[in-house]
Amino acid sequence: MSTRGNIEEIFDSVQGEGPLLGCRQIFVRLGGCNLACFYCDTPQARRPAATCRVETIAGTGRCDFIPNTMSVEDVTGVLGRLRITGHHSVAITGGEPLMQPDFLRELLPALKAEGYTNYLETNGTFPDELAGVIEHVDYVCADIKIPSCTGEPERFEVNLEFLKACDVANLFIKIVVTEEVEMDEVMQAAEVVNASGRRATIVIQPVVGRRGEIGVGGALLLDIQRRALEAHPDVRVIPRIHQVLRLA
Repeated sequence: MSTRGNIEEIFDSVQGEGPLLGCRQIFVRLGGCNLACFYCDTPQARRPAATCRVETIAGTGRCDFIPNTMSVEDVTGVLGRLRITGHHSVAITGGEPLMQPDFLRELLPALKAEGYTNYLETNGTFPDELAGVIEHVDYVCADIKIPSCTGEPERFEVNLEFLKACDVANLFIKIVVTEEVEMDEVMQAAEVVNASGRRATIVIQPVVGRRGEIGVGGALLLDIQRRALEAHPDVRVIPRIHQVLRLA
């Protein structure tokens, strides 16, 4: 019997974060997360969802609701209906996708077989689970959570083990910052990336409010980038654009 997954929503949009900013993607948001960050913009995905919100026609926002859980075939069927010319990849996001590793071990190779490029967004705290699926992943966007900004304990050791398992050509490290950021924590995060031995782009991402306002001053962002560049050669400041463009 095939493994089934808890899916919060499936929809077509553009990637609103990081180096692939603006690329068209289909998003598969899995339900459930092991963290509760202060700035979380998808609190509904912190726990498994009773139904999955499924966009019916790409880019329209028109949706149906399907009872959870869903099979791999259910998901690929929805993706087929949303697929348009120019989609860069399928973004597997959350919540935290790696909380459902058995489902991902079936879903990711099925997507590859259908010709999709797989883009995994993760909070970077499940290295063992990543190791079981990384061969089917093309892009990884992994968070390193800064305690002063998230309200969560630091997890730099597990982040290091996670990045060591990220055997992909395209690796982005996202560090979300607020005005409360502690610079020493940013430097620790940059050192974690270096210690992993992985070539990666670090993205400093200021928190963005519901109306698109950036919650961190420009001078502070420049200072964060300047300091991080002392430890790592590729550090970029890229805000998220979902709220600015009024996207999902």
